[in-house]
Amino acid sequence: MSEPTTVPRAALAFPILVLAFLVSGCGPKTVLSAEKADFRLESLDGPEVGPPDFPGQVVVVDFWATWCAPCRAQAAILEDVHAEWGERGVQFLAVDVAEDRALVEGFVAKNPFPYPVLLDPDDELSAALGLMALPTLMVIDQDGQIIYFKPGVMDGARLGELIRQGGASA
Repeated sequence: MSEPTTVPRAALAFPILVLAFLVSGCGPKTVLSAEKADFRLESLDGPEVGPPDFPGQVVVVDFWATWCAPCRAQAAILEDVHAEWGERGVQFLAVDVAEDRALVEGFVAKNPFPYPVLLDPDDELSAALGLMALPTLMVIDQDGQIIYFKPGVMDGARLGELIRQGGASA
């Protein structure tokens, strides 16, 4: 009779964590289409700002950080999309994740954004949303519903499609 094979506990931990992650609904394929984006954060300009401040508009929210190279690529794409859509009922917001104000101010002074930069210094909003990677884009339709929420760099053409899907006219 052969000895039973034992599997180290560490080898079991990862599959269990992945299963728990997927069952919880926080996996990368999760789209929060039935939820409203009801948050406000302090902006670099001072007042709190968030999607509820732009009723009837499509809102594009970019979650990013100063250390994130793909975030810089996404910011360049968003700058072009903003130039095309910013005057047509589409609001853009950049949410810096888990960095202090001074660091973000220094970065933005050298790399300005053409739209408001918001601060989530304690990672509260991004943690509540289950944010797992940067950059992450959120698109909110004209009714305030989240129609897209996924990590990764998105090209301008696809973002334009989502903006139109959100109700903005071409």
